[in-house]
Amino acid sequence: MTGMVHTYIGVSPLYGFHKGFWGLLLLFFVMPFTVQGQKSWQELEYPPLNKFERPELDIAELSNGIRIYLLEDDELPLVDITVMARTGGVQVPEGLEGLEQMVAQAMESGGSVATPSDEMQRILEDRAATLEVSMGFQSGQVRLNLLKENTGELVSLLGELIVRPAYPEQDVELARTQLKSMISRRNDDSGQIARREFRRLIYGADSVYGRIMEYQTLDRITRFDLVAFHEDAFIGENLMIGVAGDFDSETMKELLEQSFGNLPRGERSQLRFPDIPFLEDSGIYFIDKRDVNQSYVLLGHLGGRRDNPDYAALQVMNQVLSGGFSGRLFQVVRSEKGLAYAVFGSYGSNLFYPGLFTAGVLTRSPATADAIDAVLHEIERLRDEPV
Repeated sequence: MTGMVHTYIGVSPLYGFHKGFWGLLLLFFVMPFTVQGQKSWQELEYPPLNKFERPELDIAELSNGIRIYLLEDDELPLVDITVMARTGGVQVPEGLEGLEQMVAQAMESGGSVATPSDEMQRILEDRAATLEVSMGFQSGQVRLNLLKENTGELVSLLGELIVRPAYPEQDVELARTQLKSMISRRNDDSGQIARREFRRLIYGADSVYGRIMEYQTLDRITRFDLVAFHEDAFIGENLMIGVAGDFDSETMKELLEQSFGNLPRGERSQLRFPDIPFLEDSGIYFIDKRDVNQSYVLLGHLGGRRDNPDYAALQVMNQVLSGGFSGRLFQVVRSEKGLAYAVFGSYGSNLFYPGLFTAGVLTRSPATADAIDAVLHEIERLRDEPV
């Protein structure tokens, strides 16, 4: 596995950087890890696995193609509903970066055509219900948590919001202002800068994976863009609804049909995830941030996908190298050598496109080169020596 390409980015007040960055960078994930004791793995004895019974799901489909997954659980008088949409940032046209986030924010705050924003918020508050809308890179989500006694009324309210959101101009402008405020603060934190630019270096700044919203892209977005995005995304073939809690499945099916049946079936969106070329050349990249006295360093390269046949082995390696307090990176770089405030990493495995491999360290500026050496040494030791 030698010879793989890597990229290295640092955010620091230093001008000089260590030049001895070489070798394969592997993988790790910060999670709890239990040390079994100093004995051969051949001597370990494992207790029987706990019995796990998969819950019985009632899976059905509404008349317009929406798939529904129902799980009755009467332990508490609560119902949790999640609407998942096959859409996200990957669907946003170039030049309109930030559109999916504006859609989510204006949808959540703007109410529906039938129930204006103020009235919808009052109904939710009076009934101790929570409604949240989010939009990521490859999926959108609307989640409603409610008391059992209000199921009928609030499922209908949710249906109104999904089928005919209002997107009033004042809420569109509010969402634009809030996102611009996020842009204005995004260079305050060294870690945020490093993670953003590292992603753009690996995927390509002009690729759909590396594009970021800017003031000018937000200024181009109109209410018409939000409505069009919603109409393309929220159709029967793109949606699935999961319901868990204290309800009767047959009654819930009827209620969901009444509330969501008016959505057109449409054609399932084809999310396109372009191939990512593996970088042929290594690189060292520096961002000069003079108002900090420490370095935030990321090293790595392209990661993998969830269908990798070595996925399970990669997760075990994550644990060994960066498994919380007992991981090798934490034990050596932070505890033994005292070179880092934090040391971490992960081997990203996405479903539809490759994730990122990253190894990171946060250290005082004069210790930057030594901390990098220590991280590389543990990676090379894991590669070259049996665990």
